[in-house]
Amino acid sequence: DDKTTRWGSAVAGRSILGGVVGASGLAASGSPAGVATARALLQGLTLFGTDLAAPGLPDFGVNAQPSNGEESQDLSDDGFTWRLTGRYALSEAVNLYGSYSRGRRAAVLSAAAPSAPGGPVNFTVSPAETVDAFEVGLKADLRQSGLRFDASAYYYDYQNFQTRELVGSGFITTNAGQAEAYGVELQGDWRATPALSLFGTYAYSHARFGAGAYEGNRFARSPDHSLSVGAALSLAAPGGRLELRPSYSWRSRIFFADDNDRPDLQTGRIVADLLQDELQDAYGLLNLRIGYTPHAGDWEVEAFASNLTDEVYRKGAGSAGESIGMPTNVLGEPRLYGLRLTIRR
Repeated sequence: DDKTTRWGSAVAGRSILGGVVGASGLAASGSPAGVATARALLQGLTLFGTDLAAPGLPDFGVNAQPSNGEESQDLSDDGFTWRLTGRYALSEAVNLYGSYSRGRRAAVLSAAAPSAPGGPVNFTVSPAETVDAFEVGLKADLRQSGLRFDASAYYYDYQNFQTRELVGSGFITTNAGQAEAYGVELQGDWRATPALSLFGTYAYSHARFGAGAYEGNRFARSPDHSLSVGAALSLAAPGGRLELRPSYSWRSRIFFADDNDRPDLQTGRIVADLLQDELQDAYGLLNLRIGYTPHAGDWEVEAFASNLTDEVYRKGAGSAGESIGMPTNVLGEPRLYGLRLTIRR
C-alpha cells in the first residue's frame, strides 16, 4: 500500500469566538508571555474584528486553523494474512469446525489542521492493526425433527487497534493499542408443525480495550448481549394462504464511540463534555408482518408494522458537533406501518 496525503486549510473570515477561546487558553497558562499575548489578541479583535487585512493579527478559525500552504507526506505499508480451517463430520447431520486466521488493517496516514494559525499540518501514522482470530463451532441439520442449529465460540486478539478520534472539527485514525473480544453465538430454527416454524438467535460478546487511554472501554456499537426470536405461522384462508410473522429483537447497552463518552477523554474541546450520556441503554423492537398469497394468481399483499411499541431509541450520538458542545443525536425509526403489493409477471 503506497499513498500520499496532501493537506491545506484556510479560513474565509476570522473567528471572534476562536480568538476568545485561544486568548482564554493563553491566559490560563499563567505565564507572563501567555497573559501578554492573550491581552494583545483581545485588543486586536476589539480593533479589527474579522478584518483579514488587520496588521499583526493572525487569521484563525474556531477549532481548525489555517495552514501555511499545502503540505504532503508519504506512507508505504505491506503485510501478510492467512486463514487455516478444519472440519470434522460427526455424522451426516452434525459436524464440528475450527479456524485460526490473521487479519490485518493497513497502516493509516491521517492529516489534521495545524494547532496554531500558520503552523505545520499535523500528520499522524497509525500502525497496521492486526487480529488473531480463533473460532470453534458446531453445525447440525436434524431434518427428521425439523431442527437446524449452529453454535460457535470465538476469541479475537487485536494489536494496534485503530479507532477514530475527534481533533478540531474532523476525525483522524489513531492507535488505541491492545484489545480483545470473545463470546458465543447461537442460532437455530425449528419446524414445530407443517404450519409453524420458530427461530431465534443469541450472542454474547465481551469486547474491551486492554491498554492505553481506553483501557476497560467497550468497543463502539458492540452490545454485550443481543437476541432475536420470531415465528412464521401459515394458515388456510379463502382462496389462498395467510402467513403471520411476528419477531422481536433486543440488545443491551451500547456506546457510539470507542472513548465511551468518558469526560476524562473529552479534552481539547471548546465546550467541555462533563456527562457520559452519548449511549443507548438496552431496548427491544417488536415487528409484525401479515401476508396473503392466493392459490392461483401472480400477486401477493402484505401488511407490516415495525417498532409496534413505538420504542424511542438512538442509532447514533456525538459526531463533529461534539467539539462545540452540540453533539448529534440520531433517533431510530418510530412506529411504522403500511401495505405492500407485489405483482409478478
